[in-house]
Amino acid sequence: MLRVVYSLQSPNHALRFLLALSLLHSVWALWPIPAALSTGNTTLVLSSNFYFDVAIQNAPADFHNAVQQAQYYLENDKLGHRVVSHGTNDSAVLTNAKSLPSLKLSLTSSATVNPIATESVKPLGTHSKEYVLTILADDSPHCLPAQSWACVVG
Repeated sequence: MLRVVYSLQSPNHALRFLLALSLLHSVWALWPIPAALSTGNTTLVLSSNFYFDVAIQNAPADFHNAVQQAQYYLENDKLGHRVVSHGTNDSAVLTNAKSLPSLKLSLTSSATVNPIATESVKPLGTHSKEYVLTILADDSPHCLPAQSWACVVG
């Protein structure tokens, strides 16, 4: 199971994270900064027919456009692994990896549905970029509930 909980409570969190990055020689990082993280050790790949399941009533057009753009890049991106071998050493692991068929996008019950254009221009500290990503080892639906659209702006 991979569970990522992120919350930017203060701009100082971002500064601390950037300082920590500058002190490291190599980094495995998630952005936005996770407030909590627990990981498993199962290799996971997106299935060839992977899709985003938008489970949000009355989602604004710019949100749907952002999801469609992400889907397009996933399907058409020809970039390879960012390693010297271009991933050839990983082929056996990837061949036997579990496949992720979809990711369900939802808002928490307390969230307000606003266009991304509205969320992205709010002053710092007035909106939440909090989200929870849970990927279970079994075939349960994989979910990304969020407090606002701000988590998809990046």
